[in-house]
Amino acid sequence: KVYEESRVLLLAEPSKIQLENIKENKIDLTVYNESFIDTLIETGDEYSVHLKIDTGMHRLGCSPEKFYDLYKEIVDSDLNLIGICTHFPMADTDETETKKSIELFEKTISDIDSTNMLLHVDNSASTLYKLDNSFNMARVGIAAYGVQITAVENENELIPTMEIKTRISNLQARKKGEAVSYGKAQRLSRDSIIATAPIGYGDGYPWNSFPDGKVIVNNQFCNLIGRVTMDQILFDVTDVNVQINDEVTVLGNSIDGKLNISVSDIAQWNKTIEWEILTNMSKRLERVEVE
Repeated sequence: KVYEESRVLLLAEPSKIQLENIKENKIDLTVYNESFIDTLIETGDEYSVHLKIDTGMHRLGCSPEKFYDLYKEIVDSDLNLIGICTHFPMADTDETETKKSIELFEKTISDIDSTNMLLHVDNSASTLYKLDNSFNMARVGIAAYGVQITAVENENELIPTMEIKTRISNLQARKKGEAVSYGKAQRLSRDSIIATAPIGYGDGYPWNSFPDGKVIVNNQFCNLIGRVTMDQILFDVTDVNVQINDEVTVLGNSIDGKLNISVSDIAQWNKTIEWEILTNMSKRLERVEVE
């Protein structure tokens, strides 16, 4: 949700054909290429911009050597320079390297008057590290979801802000030795009750969650059975008292609060990172705000 008083900052330079839409929606821009800055100036419009410096990520941003020339071009134009920023490549793993990036950033902007500007370098990891700097804005990403970064020790436990729930849509009894789901990837080791729930990789639930993945039903863990499909998952409820329409926790806490499936759990099942799990959640998943 975007509130009326919020500002939206685009973190990379857009294409020229997107500028009219950006202007209409009053979106702030991150800039770092002289050619794009020239394009903005030529429009004659008063875009609000943040100038990005590359302090070691080597992905986006102007070089420290080029910074002052771009800064002057912007402030001498109709553009509104409201911020200066950078991005850290190793904030979750190397505090020393991150401090070097901060020092380079501070040195690069030391010759300008940045008193009334937004200065932002911190991401989730560096914010949780509480590195000593004098900047006035942070761009927290994964921490805003309440997801703890495994590599960062934090004295304040983050509280997850989202859960994923679904319902049992089907129950069937299958015999020992029968194969289940695409590719017949799993044969049952016992007579089993198999439940189906309407969520799959089309919703952003990762395909590789099988064979390690679990869900929670009626305060018990239930193992996934067979491959995750586009719109459905299958799981073993042989040892659980269930019926159709019972709640299934895919991400979050059990009803009694004693069991939990975290984003980190799902990431580990899929041998990936928490960021990928979160950003792949599809628009097909209904968003419901709760207190």
